[in-house]
Amino acid sequence: MSGKVALITGAGSGLGRSVALAFARQGANIVAADFDAPRMERTVDEILRLGTAEAAIALATDVRSDTSVRSLARSAIKSMGHVDVVVNAAGVLLQGKLDRITSQDWTWMLDTNLMGAVRTVLAFLPHMTERRSGHLINVVAFGGLHPENPLTIAYDTGHAALAAFTEGLAHQTTGSGIQVSLFCLGSGSPRIGQNTRSRGIGRWIGDGAAPQEGMQAAERLAGVLVDAIHNPRFAIAGDPQDRASVEQRWGHMDRSPESSGLVSPLK
Repeated sequence: MSGKVALITGAGSGLGRSVALAFARQGANIVAADFDAPRMERTVDEILRLGTAEAAIALATDVRSDTSVRSLARSAIKSMGHVDVVVNAAGVLLQGKLDRITSQDWTWMLDTNLMGAVRTVLAFLPHMTERRSGHLINVVAFGGLHPENPLTIAYDTGHAALAAFTEGLAHQTTGSGIQVSLFCLGSGSPRIGQNTRSRGIGRWIGDGAAPQEGMQAAERLAGVLVDAIHNPRFAIAGDPQDRASVEQRWGHMDRSPESSGLVSPLK
């Protein structure tokens, strides 16, 4: 990825941080975007210490704000000259009993998990369309594809909507030179987001994994995403065990030129 510029939202922690570091190890220049400025700047410091990227910058961004996201796009393009890859990994966690989750909670979650990605895509799409090159990647939690947990209905609904948006976007950009991908996290993968809200059940119910295991999982997922940059496809299964179901649902997007019509931004 030498000479390429990758922008990652949610780069201050979790999956976003791991993706930023993994891309930097591939030689990509990095734009780290996050609402949490100290964490985001630590990510950039880690990248610069690697010595594999020519440049890395931190841009404080609130993906809930149209103005902030537009400013992100302007600043990133001005600083780096262009942006080749955008990964939408910013998110918040919402769980609880459905009758205890308020409309304000729904708005809080959707404004980040769904509209945050939509805003970022729309901010960079004209730039990529003009260059006829680019790769837009939206990260979707497993529950958005296979909702099972009654305590994460709201959270899963947001990601299901993002999956629909991403598929529609792939059809819209057919033949434009822009690759669109849906990165499907596995059922055992860490959920996306640091900020949490729990309603009617006490504290957030985790998967019981130690923090170090969560970091290792994020690094493994980042490795899968690196492979998908070099071998572009619409549907990316974060867990090998999910490949069959992902292929069943979205295989046509990669098999049919009429359905995708996309080319690699790394050509």
